[in-house]
Amino acid sequence: MKPAILFCVASMAAVLALGACQQPSAPSSSASASAARASTPVISAPAATSTPASASTAPVPGDHAVTRHYKIAVAMPTLPAVDKPLVDAMRTTADNAKRDFVQALPDPKALPEFANRQFELRLDFKLAAQTPAFLSVRETGMADTGGAHPNPVEAAFVFDRKAGKLIALDDLFADADAARRALANFAHDALLKKLMANAPKPGEGSPEAIREWKVNTAQMLDDGTKPTTVNYSVFVVRAGATADAPSPGLTLVFPPYQVAPYVYGTQRVEVPASVFTKLLKPAYASDFAAN
Repeated sequence: MKPAILFCVASMAAVLALGACQQPSAPSSSASASAARASTPVISAPAATSTPASASTAPVPGDHAVTRHYKIAVAMPTLPAVDKPLVDAMRTTADNAKRDFVQALPDPKALPEFANRQFELRLDFKLAAQTPAFLSVRETGMADTGGAHPNPVEAAFVFDRKAGKLIALDDLFADADAARRALANFAHDALLKKLMANAPKPGEGSPEAIREWKVNTAQMLDDGTKPTTVNYSVFVVRAGATADAPSPGLTLVFPPYQVAPYVYGTQRVEVPASVFTKLLKPAYASDFAAN
């Protein structure tokens, strides 16, 4: 553990959840207040959890727009027509993100220090995994609107190929609460082991600072892995060994700030199907292989 990282994470005693190691000058959603609030992550809501919002009447910048004040780069996979609901969800998400980005840019008249700065939105939609039953797309990227560091974008879209619709994690299970508890227990234990393996060692900080790091990290992990729908909204159905094989399990994605400070980035946990197969809805029982 580098001393700078130790200083950052050890100083988060009063900000254990999203506020850990936050930067002081990222913008709010309104242009007039930009650079006035603490940084929060830009997390695109997975379209699987609800019907995509209707497009607003505000103009939508292009996927590769460049102006004096900003640049936008959006990349999407090419998918067949049968996957149109997935394509539509990605398009709506991207368009909404572009609108929000432009609206969040600092007003150069009110904040002249930003007049000559070019801000950036980058979104990358990639096919993460494919099984006979599911297509999983990951959305990653960042939005720089004047904060001390760019805000990360993390989301996922899981498409049920047989039903022809997007699904949320809870849709897979007969008892969603029990399934989330099982996933939460597995994720918590896996992440605790990983994070504590990277804990500062004696000599990398005072005993008090090291003790504080461990307490705060454990608390942040406890909060970020609670079995809530929001905490488990970003996931991927993993691909099997062959194109026609059932899935061996799920990948749970935890964006920066959720289970660990920003410096640790996005955390991922691969959960074997054996953890949750007994909780699946009958319609999905054959789509996963518990080894």
